[in-house]
Amino acid sequence: MKQKLSINKNRELPAYYLFFIGCVIGIVLPNLIYKMQWKQNTVSALYLMGIYAEKGSREYFWKVLRMRGGLFLLVAGSGLTIFGVLVAVGGMILLGIGMGMLMTMSILQFGFHGGLIGIGLMLPQFIIYVPCFFAVSKNVYEYSMRIWKNHSSFSGQVSTYIVKMLICAVVLCAGILSEVYCNPVIMKILIQNLKIF
Repeated sequence: MKQKLSINKNRELPAYYLFFIGCVIGIVLPNLIYKMQWKQNTVSALYLMGIYAEKGSREYFWKVLRMRGGLFLLVAGSGLTIFGVLVAVGGMILLGIGMGMLMTMSILQFGFHGGLIGIGLMLPQFIIYVPCFFAVSKNVYEYSMRIWKNHSSFSGQVSTYIVKMLICAVVLCAGILSEVYCNPVIMKILIQNLKIF
């Protein structure tokens, strides 16, 4: 009985800890190498965001859909293999690193105004993306761990896994729509009012 409980405990993804570790790395890393190319990359990223904020075009929609949708399919597909465990763990760390670096580089480059721009780059889509990615990573980790421990797929549970991923896909689509149609409006307002370019 105790052995069974310990196996079930091991199946839980320590998502919050991994995300926190990623955030810390994302904050510390840019501070260590700020004088190098990171500085130029931040300016370029923010400038391109400003250009996209002016457009809000169909081309931008397909670009975001390919980027976010492709990543989602890769992560969701990995849950049906033993590699899902590594993808889920690595994904949570990378999410934290990405968000930490975005905020840190924005602040290092533009000060207080940069912090506002960094927040603006993540709103409102990351309010949807982050919980969605936590749910996806948790499901991928748990299902992949079952395959890893038992060396086989659970045919009865594949349909449950697919349904959960489809629900996450719908939520992800809401995030993509908010990134394409709401975020450019927020960025346009911020860029015009802060006048950092």
